[in-house]
Amino acid sequence: MIRWIDGPRGVGKSTVGWEVHRRLCATTRGAYVDLAQITFADPPLTPEQRARNLRAVWRGYREAGAEHLVVVGDHALLLPGATLWWLHASHDHLVERLLGRGRGEGVSLAGDDLPGLPEAGLRALAVVRPAPAGARVVDTGGRTPAEVASEILSA
Repeated sequence: MIRWIDGPRGVGKSTVGWEVHRRLCATTRGAYVDLAQITFADPPLTPEQRARNLRAVWRGYREAGAEHLVVVGDHALLLPGATLWWLHASHDHLVERLLGRGRGEGVSLAGDDLPGLPEAGLRALAVVRPAPAGARVVDTGGRTPAEVASEILSA
């Protein structure tokens, strides 16, 4: 089973995705992929290259016995059979989270360009986006990653 987690910048995709994966691994073999972390390249990869790389990674995980995959990132690369979870937060919650990341709070991600950005730049990144058709929407505002992961796993 593939659970795909996406949403606007700063909504908590990586943290929630890791929590979902961690819990699933208590009962089944699985894999976790953060698209932002596996697609660093210079020159940047095309969407087709990113999708091909993801398919190859998933194939390798399945060959190693993985029964589930949690993917975090751009749903434009959605693998066939994946369930898309869209994390939603209000503009104010996104601003709060982005400002915290800019101060270096929360998870530290390789390639993260938020730490040290000026407040105005961080506020400009807080953009509430509508969920794509067919996505299962989960509101993250005022909730812990564990609570959001529980909702995803109970569905």
